[in-house]
Amino acid sequence: MSFKKIARSLAIILSLILLLGFFVVENILPYSGIKPMRHQPEDLLWLLPKGVKPENYGLSAKSLFIQTPDSLQLSALIVNSNTDTTLATVVLLHGISACKEVELERAKLLADAGYASLLLDLRAHGQSEGEYCTFGYHEKNDLRAVADTLEKLFPRRPMAIWGASLGGAVALQAMAVEPRYSFGIVESTFDEFDKVAMEYGADWFFGMRSKWLTDRVINKSGRIAHFEPDSVKPVIAAAQIDRPILFIHGDKDARIPMWFGERNYLACPAEGKRWYKVPGAGHNNLWKIAGDSMKQEVLLFLEEQSRG
Repeated sequence: MSFKKIARSLAIILSLILLLGFFVVENILPYSGIKPMRHQPEDLLWLLPKGVKPENYGLSAKSLFIQTPDSLQLSALIVNSNTDTTLATVVLLHGISACKEVELERAKLLADAGYASLLLDLRAHGQSEGEYCTFGYHEKNDLRAVADTLEKLFPRRPMAIWGASLGGAVALQAMAVEPRYSFGIVESTFDEFDKVAMEYGADWFFGMRSKWLTDRVINKSGRIAHFEPDSVKPVIAAAQIDRPILFIHGDKDARIPMWFGERNYLACPAEGKRWYKVPGAGHNNLWKIAGDSMKQEVLLFLEEQSRG
């Protein structure tokens, strides 16, 4: 084969690669975060050996729907305390592509400690309405509607919030705008949306991190889903929160590096805030690695809030 033919073939291959890359950047990546995989409870039986029914966990619960400020219906479960006295209702928020049923183990821990809980399918997740996830931009206002609902149902009962990963980012942003949440627990979340988007984007591009590429992708995501990516900064929200928060993160988290979460902790000015590092834990195995130690840390924090 002549040099000209080889060069022509390489040029064609390179052009195809560039066209494919352009297509991925413009038509796939902008949707990859804002349109998470929507799992129904029955899809997660492999993850939940006890099943997806509250009674399998020794819990009493009832379903309800909550309307958001932009008229979406969010699916939720109210889980009762297992003690004679209910100290507060804790809103439980799942991670991306999950649903409220993954929070049943946390609900059990809370119920036995004297807390009711509200398990929520975030917008665009589970059985809730909504096409796009906005990483807290609209969700923080959804949590205001949740607080309105809880206040009507239980007028004199305190409220709190506990979120993991995406749920943790929503929790911080919600607490910053909604003072009715009296304390929070935040697991394994990010400090700024563009930074975590770059970490996730590196999975697509063999570990390469590009701010220009990340900004191009998330700006298009914002136009599609009608939100402002630059304003999604849980670390700024944390700096506005004066109520106690327990921050939890694994030091081997390759998805959301621990220093993202530590930055949120350092920014928060609240008295009574706590930092709990789980040595050897990644993003999804905190409870498996820490076991009873993490359970005791959470129970100690809850006891402090009960005394408060």
